[in-house]
Amino acid sequence: MSVGSEADLSTVPYLEDRYDLVAPIGEGGVATVYRATDRELGVTVAVKILSARWAADTRVLAQFAEEARIATRLSSPHIAEVRGLAVTWSGLPCIVYEHLEGQTLAQRIEEAGALSIEETADVVEQIARGLARAHQSGVIHRDVKPDNVFLVVSDDGAPPIAKLLDFGVAEVTCPNGATTDALLGTPEYIAPEILFGTGRADARSDLYALGVLAFECLTARCPVVGANLDDVLVRMSRGERASVTALRPDLPPELEGPLEAFFERALHEDPFWRFPSARELAGALGDAADLARLLSRRTRLRRAA
Repeated sequence: MSVGSEADLSTVPYLEDRYDLVAPIGEGGVATVYRATDRELGVTVAVKILSARWAADTRVLAQFAEEARIATRLSSPHIAEVRGLAVTWSGLPCIVYEHLEGQTLAQRIEEAGALSIEETADVVEQIARGLARAHQSGVIHRDVKPDNVFLVVSDDGAPPIAKLLDFGVAEVTCPNGATTDALLGTPEYIAPEILFGTGRADARSDLYALGVLAFECLTARCPVVGANLDDVLVRMSRGERASVTALRPDLPPELEGPLEAFFERALHEDPFWRFPSARELAGALGDAADLARLLSRRTRLRRAA
């Protein structure tokens, strides 16, 4: 279904006929997200509405339509669920998502600082599941970062459920598994082959971004930090990647080898040497987290003895 075209008006319901907007809960470059009530089902939803200033931009309209198409084809507990499509009376296209209670991973890091290795491994494993589902469907997210991961709080006090958000710049791969050569995403999370124009985005570039996200979870900063795109390019070309264990001296020394080896592979400049799948990346970090749990258990036993 094409969103934002004349044909839509006969197949997509008007937003105002079904949803009551309550309050804005987020704003991006081209759209605003509102908390709303679905009068038909009596539930709270999140409605993403294209901003009026972009209504005449055919490129933005096409990208918004692509987000709707991509999001509706993905089904995973770790990807925000699309509940429907709509259009405002003024003709602005909308995507209706499930409403999530909690906070983004970026907010969590900003408020509470770095996560433990166990928490990091849990978040990475969940997002890896969502990415695996997307990659199986031929979809490359292209903007994996803490701002686009939502931690859903649980009523029973269980660990939060991590969900991948915002497929606004996602692409469906060609038969060979590649995408366009467009430079999309946030510089610190873009894989080297895309930044330097030596390759195109594919599943391995999403996994590079997931590796950056894991690094940020553990250290509250990216491995390569720059003031702008050019700065990131210069620093990356010089190999100025920070060391996770140098930034986390509180971690047991036994974790230095496994963690440095993990990030050496996850963030390798050559996609050939990275983890081949989201499952293997998450498993490798999970092994380090298991070692951390074992070391912590031994420490507790020695103290109790």
